[in-house]
Amino acid sequence: MKLTSAITLTISMWILSSWGWGVTQAAEPSLGSSFKEWCQQQANLSAERRKTVEVLLEEAGTSNCELATENLSSRTELSLPEAPITDLSPLAGLTNLKELFLNLNEITDISPLARLTNLEKLGITGNQITDVTPLAGLTNLTELYLQNNEITDVSPLAGLINLKDLRLNNNQITDVSPLARLTNLWVLYLSYNQITDIS
Repeated sequence: MKLTSAITLTISMWILSSWGWGVTQAAEPSLGSSFKEWCQQQANLSAERRKTVEVLLEEAGTSNCELATENLSSRTELSLPEAPITDLSPLAGLTNLKELFLNLNEITDISPLARLTNLEKLGITGNQITDVTPLAGLTNLTELYLQNNEITDVSPLAGLINLKDLRLNNNQITDVSPLARLTNLWVLYLSYNQITDIS
């Protein structure tokens, strides 16, 4: 009798699961989510994303998700040097930011920054960035600091025509011709790269 009951229970659970009626773990928030959603889903986040949420809560001075969201969402400036963080996804909803500094972390993927279209100053010095394509749409940028990374291709920056200060020293850049369009530049640092032609 006990064996029959156990088999019946197992089959029932399998059927419910296959129909989508079983208990499922909550999915992580999407990049379009508010910080409040990231905060409330901490238990379901990867260790890297959870670390970023914790750093932001500390920056906001509260562990209350709603209060932290109000604090962070109203900010126009944010600086998180040497946090150290690797995943920027929880920052993607902070769209009021005009100045963001993330120097000396362990960041490789900057795709969440593509949503921060109000940014005017961005510093990501001393990370492990290879691809700057996500920055291509941040056309309000006037200052961009990307020193000490692993960047090889600067062509995604060619459309950032409002840039006045661009720092790319200590990367792995060979071709700087895409930067010719940046006619508003006042400051350009390119030392310690692999550039052979500056014509």
